[in-house]
Amino acid sequence: MTAQETAEKIQKIAARLFIQKGYTATSMREIAAEVGIGKATIYYHFPDKEAIASALIHQTFSDMKEALTMMRAEQDPRQRIKVAVTSSVDYLLDSADMISVLRREVAGSRDLMQHEFKEFSLEYIQLLADAIRRGTEQGIFRPVEPVAAARVLLTMIQGTFAMVYMSGIRNQTNGHSASAILDIFFHGIDA
Repeated sequence: MTAQETAEKIQKIAARLFIQKGYTATSMREIAAEVGIGKATIYYHFPDKEAIASALIHQTFSDMKEALTMMRAEQDPRQRIKVAVTSSVDYLLDSADMISVLRREVAGSRDLMQHEFKEFSLEYIQLLADAIRRGTEQGIFRPVEPVAAARVLLTMIQGTFAMVYMSGIRNQTNGHSASAILDIFFHGIDA
């Protein structure tokens, strides 16, 4: 196994243990044992548990920023919105447990996550507003204020995440959640 593969495996196992047992209750020794490596090897890759948590936080936000990359690449207004919702729901719901543990138990992570999410949200809303504006100009969407509509959509996505984050209540699949958001956003609930 390469050094990068070992580091990735350490992160994957640590994430699973942090979610199962909590960050504080998980030791470097347990992570090393689960990975199947010695303590010296784990410390070669990560000097301490905080470094693993930091790597997990950065990976989480790297995954989130991938949604922006996919949105930038999509020029069709309706498709950009679909890509935004689908990728965001996947990212947020797949990482809900890890985000919960890190925010609750790792010092400084709450502020870091808030800063990263603010930066992400600014571009995300602009990309959505641009799609809505162009869709309105093309006659695809009825006239609405693009930034306000983008914020409503982001709130729908965040609400879905908040439901899982705070209550553990999930739809059957991430796709189910994304489809429900898209249906209501595009069609409303009027008969």
